[in-house]
Amino acid sequence: MGKKRNDRATGRDKLLVLYQRLTLLAGKKLFQADLARDLDCSSQTVSRLIGVIEFHLGADVEILRGKEDRRLYYCLKSKSQEKTLGFSFEELEYLALCRDLAGRFLPSSVADRIHQSMTTLALHLGEPNRMAGNGAPLSFRPKGYIDYTDHLPLLGTLRQAIAKRQVCEIGYHPAGGSIPRLYRHAPGRLLAMSGTLYVQGYRLAEGSLLKDRPTTFSVHRLTEVRPTGEYFTFDAADLEDSAFGLNWHEPRWVRIHVAPSAADYVRDRKWSSDQNIEEHEDGSLVLSLSTTSEKELNAWVWSFGGLARIEGG
Repeated sequence: MGKKRNDRATGRDKLLVLYQRLTLLAGKKLFQADLARDLDCSSQTVSRLIGVIEFHLGADVEILRGKEDRRLYYCLKSKSQEKTLGFSFEELEYLALCRDLAGRFLPSSVADRIHQSMTTLALHLGEPNRMAGNGAPLSFRPKGYIDYTDHLPLLGTLRQAIAKRQVCEIGYHPAGGSIPRLYRHAPGRLLAMSGTLYVQGYRLAEGSLLKDRPTTFSVHRLTEVRPTGEYFTFDAADLEDSAFGLNWHEPRWVRIHVAPSAADYVRDRKWSSDQNIEEHEDGSLVLSLSTTSEKELNAWVWSFGGLARIEGG
């Protein structure tokens, strides 16, 4: 005979364990079958215990029920937190991930303030023992990173201009140039790539509010960003990210042969939305894709140290 469950002898203990599980994992889905297994009781007993807990909960808290893959689950939710804060602890964890990803671009003082703010927010969410980002933080080992401390005011101006669609006069110091040049620019978005921040948008002709040509500027080479008081009406962030690299020119199709020892690295990643991989019997491959930045593509191929080459180039 199978082991008979004793649902009554340890009912109080099961109730306390279930309540603790619900509160510690508030906002998470707890499946009835898993709870029954962990508490060594039947699914009916779990349902009865949930009902007891619900009866004693305050008006601010509720236990949601739902099904996922035909499995019944319970989830403890706070009504007031959803109304006042507008998001859950899971979303706060995503913010912590974004903080870790962006931390390398920020001055330490700014990163510290962000961490303190997220910790305060975690406390407001009602779980003081679960600080934001206290899981496994991401770490980086940057070499030759760019310090954006002096460019924070310019970044702030750009963000405002992007939000308001303001035309800006941008001073830009091109690589290899000795004198900054001025451009009329409609900024569309900020983006990060390979440890560098960029602002993308469109260059405007003098006196015109119509987009002229796509333009990408490295933020650390900006010398000034000054709104002109003019406003544009088009979407300056409509540049597609389907090709390899930033938008420097029209898409060009290339084929890259990759040696067997580097094939896994290339195979495991997405390089462009239209890419195609041809596998060879010796373990090598040919990656075909479109690029809007041949300079970036060439630098990427050279970084393999002879293990990759552009076919026909």
